[in-house]
Amino acid sequence: MGRGKKIVDIDLVIEEAIALIEEGGVEEFSTRRLASRLGISAMTLYNYYENRGAILKGTLNKGLGLMWKGLDAEVASWRGQGGSSVGAYRILADHLLAFAQTRPSLCRFVLTESAGNSRSAFGNQIEEICGLSPAEGELARDAYLFELLAFALALKVISGGETPEGFRELVGEGYERLLSRHEAA
Repeated sequence: MGRGKKIVDIDLVIEEAIALIEEGGVEEFSTRRLASRLGISAMTLYNYYENRGAILKGTLNKGLGLMWKGLDAEVASWRGQGGSSVGAYRILADHLLAFAQTRPSLCRFVLTESAGNSRSAFGNQIEEICGLSPAEGELARDAYLFELLAFALALKVISGGETPEGFRELVGEGYERLLSRHEAA
């Protein structure tokens, strides 16, 4: 190990943490493995990050960015064709499914780790992407329930408990029951 070796780009730490999670899930993630991948000692990591949790927090933030990458353009295209802000939640669900299928371990990590975070921070990000002003009342509750449904179904697809077709069908039914009545609003 490169004792005393400095990390030139600390973003590389997060990129390698993501790679480790994608290879073996968060269960297989360790600072020792990460340091080995980077060619440094585990103690050198702690010069840049307070602990394993801080590395995982940075990894979660980057993972969220990767999960939503391109969604704003998809939603803008939808809106440019006359689609509603509420209807953009269907775009969000499709985007989430694609991410779950292409990066299942990272998606599982992001969805399960972010589940413990504040609803408002995560929800506001989605509302902003979908072009919905910070919603209150029934719309906020229904949008939140739809998000939970889509997230849970994405996890089911990753684990093999649901098919992508089943995901689309159930998300469509959830949209009809929860959000379609808000489209005119």
